Amino acid sequence: MKIIWTIAPLIILLAAIPTAALFIVYLPAVAQYNRLFGAHVTMAMDQATFEGIEDQINTIWQQMNTTFNGYNYNTTYSSPWYWEQNYENSLAAQQDYFRQLTNRINSYKIAYQQMAQNNTNPILVEDWYDKSINNLRTEMRREGGLDWAIRGAWFLNFAPAAYWLAWWLIPTEITLFLALIAIILWTAIKRGWTKHKY
Repeated sequence: MKIIWTIAPLIILLAAIPTAALFIVYLPAVAQYNRLFGAHVTMAMDQATFEGIEDQINTIWQQMNTTFNGYNYNTTYSSPWYWEQNYENSLAAQQDYFRQLTNRINSYKIAYQQMAQNNTNPILVEDWYDKSINNLRTEMRREGGLDWAIRGAWFLNFAPAAYWLAWWLIPTEITLFLALIAIILWTAIKRGWTKHKY
């Protein structure tokens, strides 16, 4: 019976640590990120008009400028690893991307207005509009998501415990599991459970 009292705390820790990490560290950070950026990324993808998409992109952009106020966008990256710290993973690239995307939306809006002024066939206009919206949605997924640089940069700077969660949680769980196995084997050997009688 003594072995039960020895391994029970380890079993409890194996279950309790990841559960606590999930609910205390990771999920609150994700919820905060979604309030700032994530929800607007989802809403941008769900919009059916140029204006709706543009509003959501501008909201994300403004939130980025507010959240990272004082940060050097050229050296604020979405990754902690030096080999990934380049322009395409920086907030500078994210800002340039937003600028290009809003310019593209404006060009679509101008083209739409010209079609309306030229009395273009409404069916053709509607078809063009739908294709243009779908093209924008495809573009917003192209870089790995509309917030590809913001997400990593935000977690690294404002929720590092959540960013590095797997890096300390997995070794901890492996160590506890190995300790559990070692205790069981040690107890089995000590009590002679591994000896066979023929």
